[in-house]
Amino acid sequence: MDFVTPFKTGLKKGFSVTLAIMKVVIPCYIIIEFIKHAGIIDIIGRIFKPFMGIFGLPGEAALALIAGYLVNLYAAIAILTPLGLPAKDITIIALMLGISHSLTVETPITRQTGVNAWLLTLVRIVVSLASGVGLNLVWTLFS
Repeated sequence: MDFVTPFKTGLKKGFSVTLAIMKVVIPCYIIIEFIKHAGIIDIIGRIFKPFMGIFGLPGEAALALIAGYLVNLYAAIAILTPLGLPAKDITIIALMLGISHSLTVETPITRQTGVNAWLLTLVRIVVSLASGVGLNLVWTLFS
């Protein structure tokens, strides 16, 4: 039995996927670190604080939510990492993005299945936001 060929193939594919992820994560991480040190993240946090407070999240978390909705989960992770949020915040964002992520990629694909893509996108966003509110309430009640 040949074990070398599948191993080489898997290694090449794994390296390819790693590079693709790094192309998203590294620039997002660097940008967030830059705007954090420039004080811009504080301004963004104050702007989004009222809205993100509904989910029990700091205003800065809006950047990760937007990146996850529009780009992908890796972009959201790259933005969340330098923010140093507690487990509660990460859990709420993870739930919300697990329901609704990569909308710019998935909406056109959904349209090809014959489903009303805009309606499904709206439902995903609404359910995502509602689940964030719900998990925050549950977390608050049992803390």
